[in-house]
Amino acid sequence: MEDRSKLSHLRHTNLNTFYYGSPYYPEHWDEEVRVKDPELLAAAGWNVIRMAEFAWDRIEPKYGEFDFSLFDETIERFGEVGIKTILCTPTATPPIWLTEAHPEILRVDDKGIKMEHGSRQHASHFSPVFREHSRRITAAMAKHYADNPNVVGWQTDNEFHCHFSEDHSASAQRAWHEFLSERFEGDIQKLNTTWGTAFWAQTYTRFEQVPTPKRMRPTYSNPAQELDYRRFLDWGVTRFQKEQVDILREANPLWFVTHNGCFYNIDFRGQFTKDLDFLGFDMYPHFFYDPDERPARAAYWLDMVRSFSGNFLVLEHQSGPGGQGGYFHDNPEPGEMRKMAWMAIAHGADGMLLFRERCCRFGAEEYWCGVLDHDNVPRRRYREAAILGKEIAELGPQLLGTSVHQNIGIACCDFIAENGHDAMTLGLPDPRDMGKLVHQAFYERGYDVGVVHPEDDLSGLDVLLVAHLSLFDPLWCERLSTFVEKGGTLVIGARTASKDRNNNVVPDTLPGVLRSLAGVTVEEYGRQNMPEKRPLELSLGNESWVSDLWYEALSPDEGTDVVGTWQSRHLAGQAAVTCRSVGKGKVYYVGTYFTDTTMPRIVNYLAEVGDLPDVLTDPKGVERIKRYNGTQEFCFLINHREEAVSVEVPSGESLLGHTLEENTILLGAYDVAIVRINGRDTK
Repeated sequence: MEDRSKLSHLRHTNLNTFYYGSPYYPEHWDEEVRVKDPELLAAAGWNVIRMAEFAWDRIEPKYGEFDFSLFDETIERFGEVGIKTILCTPTATPPIWLTEAHPEILRVDDKGIKMEHGSRQHASHFSPVFREHSRRITAAMAKHYADNPNVVGWQTDNEFHCHFSEDHSASAQRAWHEFLSERFEGDIQKLNTTWGTAFWAQTYTRFEQVPTPKRMRPTYSNPAQELDYRRFLDWGVTRFQKEQVDILREANPLWFVTHNGCFYNIDFRGQFTKDLDFLGFDMYPHFFYDPDERPARAAYWLDMVRSFSGNFLVLEHQSGPGGQGGYFHDNPEPGEMRKMAWMAIAHGADGMLLFRERCCRFGAEEYWCGVLDHDNVPRRRYREAAILGKEIAELGPQLLGTSVHQNIGIACCDFIAENGHDAMTLGLPDPRDMGKLVHQAFYERGYDVGVVHPEDDLSGLDVLLVAHLSLFDPLWCERLSTFVEKGGTLVIGARTASKDRNNNVVPDTLPGVLRSLAGVTVEEYGRQNMPEKRPLELSLGNESWVSDLWYEALSPDEGTDVVGTWQSRHLAGQAAVTCRSVGKGKVYYVGTYFTDTTMPRIVNYLAEVGDLPDVLTDPKGVERIKRYNGTQEFCFLINHREEAVSVEVPSGESLLGHTLEENTILLGAYDVAIVRINGRDTK
């Protein structure tokens, strides 16, 4: 495996097999069902299963008494038909004997309510007792399977921080004090200075006095403290995972180690991911109920995951409707499951596991439907999965080692910026939501848009938009300057660089550390709570509209052009959008938020002045995306529409059986085509 410390959206997984299969739960089925499964799933193209993430009670029914027989048998049976296994550390669901013996391992929420046994993720990552048992079960499983040729890799736990991530238990409080002492190098005065504890008499004299912040107990808490608490949650889960990873790597260095999910309060650009070989992701597009909005939202989430560390493994992908509690998703229509899977692959997945092998007949997820129905009768989802399996077996290996092409980047996936915003939102959208909106504006017009962290490799990008990252790192400035000087177009949204990395307002004139690069000063700013009552109209290029969320009055430096102006009320005649030429490139500063009203106008203007790359105009509802390496390009054409459509394609080889006539392909409803173009490098 390559150096895991170098994270980039261009990074490959370095897998030598394109895995296709599903999570599998032998503990849910009797022998009569289990014995037939290997042949049934192999016939559909499975080459991998994932097991044991919720099976601690089956593996260790009593403390210190291990029984691996069910999983040994299952791994062997599947191995006989060529299906490998990814195992999981089962620490998301500790057994009842552990909870009974050590109730102190339970998490406590911000209202002081202790979690209970009977669900999942109820144990604290900060509990020394739970950490000891986590290491113990991991070590037992690693030792037992270290030499098993059918076990190829591991998933740590399952969906860290899925349901909630906070913890205010006694163990968490002690760990919090340890974290603060480590962060502030044992100097309580550094904490007081960094947090600004002079406000509301919050000065502390020792770390043990500092509580974990709890919402509205009795009123607003310190935003710097809130941000450090999010850092603490990431620190805790990263340490918990690292203990498992070290054990697994020592047992067998050839195993890959990953994690699934990508939920909140984990820094996926940080040490958490650097400890892994690559990230995994659980993709459930039908959580987005509107089928018209679903493609754009799914594309953004996939691109965001890729922005953390590069290509990824989909460890769970929706194959049927999902139902739990008070919701039940749409059932994917014929062809839709295959389309969604290929879409994930087009956006950077180097493996695909469909959730799940069949619907469970009991428990909280009995309506999280799988490839097979409850009665185990193969129907259209199984037949569609078999078609997908055959296609992936042929094309998947060719895609390994390729990167997703993008020439427009959205900078919006920074852990500190997102969590600092959450601590004091001012009623404004968070950077992740802003990123989605900006991404969608380009995605729906057919541009090769993706998400790129500001500290990442910016080569290959023509345009980078910074979506209101208020907690801006000064270390990013040099990278952005170089990007612009070499010919890139940088578009900076309002409020960017207005706060420091500790969540305090910067003393500098805004836009802070970006002022010299942007060549502009923010003279005044304000929230627009009822824009219909006091409309602030602005003009850019040939269009005028009313700003609907935030305004900034700008004062350009000498050499900075005003390209957009305010047209009404006390801002009339003042600069709203500026542009400064730097080297071969440009820096735009936009003195308002990237809203649904504003973004289309910004895209229009950038296209009019020639700052956007050329793009083919595809029929509405058709997505075009490319993966490439140094010698060839794979062009994916994905029809999200419910009817057939003809699409223009470059000359090349059609790989999924479509006839290429006069550089066009006819795509059926929910259809996917892939065209390989040899000798073409899109970097």
